[in-house]
Amino acid sequence: MKRSVTGMVLALLAFFLLVGSGVVRAADQKTREPDVESRPVQVKLQDLQLVDQNGKKVRFRSDVIGDKLVAIDVFFSTCGLVCPILSAIFADLQDQLGDRLGRDVLLVSITVDPKTDVPRRLKEYATRWDAKPGWIFLTGEKHDVDRVLEGIGAYTVDFASHPTMILVGDGRSGDWTRFYGFATPDQVMGRIRELTTARQTKTP
Repeated sequence: MKRSVTGMVLALLAFFLLVGSGVVRAADQKTREPDVESRPVQVKLQDLQLVDQNGKKVRFRSDVIGDKLVAIDVFFSTCGLVCPILSAIFADLQDQLGDRLGRDVLLVSITVDPKTDVPRRLKEYATRWDAKPGWIFLTGEKHDVDRVLEGIGAYTVDFASHPTMILVGDGRSGDWTRFYGFATPDQVMGRIRELTTARQTKTP
């Protein structure tokens, strides 16, 4: 998906969120970022075997997360509204990250519908969003995917009712923050910068 489409999706998202919150009351009122709730959370990174969009078997905690800074969302490829918005946010993030993507920061999208979203479908979905190396899409056996989702607080019995959230954290320090709703790319990048600064502060 082209950047122009990504920008359009994000612009519409911001507009509707602002209208819904009562921020936009006049045509000439200035636009601002929507308020998004975020809070520190505890997660359990299950070291279970999953499969990426290229069909490669990987362990979630040790192979994917490791000691990197990570932003995680959950999605399913047949979703018509919520998931494309989250993917648009990640598409913008990968451009903001530049050469940090895949080097010390990862974007991870985990399907909540592994029975449908086999690697081939994930590859098609990744291509649709011009995903670059460092943006990883994960599926696997349902019981393994479910346990991974439970560990990060994103499991629901009905996958179509999955939580709308972005999880940002440091695999090294175990410091994790959950954004509830549609965080903007700038909000997520702000948290990544905070985690980067925290690492630098701790480095002798």
